[in-house]
Amino acid sequence: MLSSTKEYLQALRDGKYLLFLQWPKFIAEYYGKSDKNQEADEMVSLLIFEWLNNGFCLDDIKKFAILYAVHEMESRPLREGLSYALTTISIALFPCMVYLTNNLQEHYITSKKLSSKEVLQLMTMNNAYLEKQRFVEFLGQEQDKFFTWVKEADSSAVSKAFDQIYSVTYLKYLIEDYLSLLESAHLPTDQLKSSRISLVVRLAKYLHEQTELTQDVHDEIAVYVKKLWEMQPAEFEEEFLKKISPLPFIDNTVRILTGLSARFFSILQPPSPPLNINSDTDKNPKV
Repeated sequence: MLSSTKEYLQALRDGKYLLFLQWPKFIAEYYGKSDKNQEADEMVSLLIFEWLNNGFCLDDIKKFAILYAVHEMESRPLREGLSYALTTISIALFPCMVYLTNNLQEHYITSKKLSSKEVLQLMTMNNAYLEKQRFVEFLGQEQDKFFTWVKEADSSAVSKAFDQIYSVTYLKYLIEDYLSLLESAHLPTDQLKSSRISLVVRLAKYLHEQTELTQDVHDEIAVYVKKLWEMQPAEFEEEFLKKISPLPFIDNTVRILTGLSARFFSILQPPSPPLNINSDTDKNPKV
C-alpha cells in the first residue's frame, strides 16, 4: 500500500490503474474508517476532499474515463472488490467535476490536516456555495460529459489499459476458480489435496497483492505452479496449472516422463519368479 493520496493519483496519471483502485482502501485506513456499504457516503466525501486537495484536473477525468471504458467491457476485467472501488471513485468524480467547472474547488482546499469528522463538516458547510437544485442540474451535465468521454476514449489507450489490467485479473479469477473446485473436489484417496489447497491459497493471496504482471511476478507464479505439479495434481487441476503458468519445454518434458513412469512402473517391473513347492531342495532340506 502507498502512503498518500498524492501517490495514488500519480498512479492514475501514470496509467497504473490497478494500483490506483486501491485508493479507497487506503482512505478508509488513513481516516480510520471501515470500508463498508453503510459508510459509502462518508467515503465519497473523503475521496472528493482528498482529490480536490491533490490537484484534481481535466487529465484525471480523461484517465479515469479510459479506466471506466475498460470496466464496461464485455469480458468484465474488473469484478467484485475492484468494480466496487471503481464505482465508489466514479461517484466522487462527478462532484469534483462540478466544482472544477464552476471554479468552486478552492472552497474545499486547505493546508490543515483534518480528521474525518472535520472533513465531513467542511464538505457539508461548503455545499452551501451551490444551491442543491443547481448542483443536481450541474451534476447531470458533468455525468453526460464524462460518459461521452468514455464512449469516445482512444481505442488504443483503452486496449493498452485492458491488457495491463486483465493480464493480472485474469490470473486472479482463474486461481479463485481453481481453488473453489479443488476445495469441493471429492478425492478421498488423495493425501496431498490439503497441501495443494494450502499452496493455492498462498498463491491467491500473493496475486491479490499484485497490480502489474512483471517478470518477477511471472517468476514467482512459476515457482508456485512447479511445486503444485510436484504434488500429483488431479487431472482437472492440470488444465488450470497449464493456463496459470505454462511450463518451459524441459520442465514439461520431465513432468510428462515422470508421470508416465509412475503410471507404468508396475507394468515395466519383471514378474517375481514362482515359488516351486515341490522342489527337491524343499523336500530334503540341509541340516
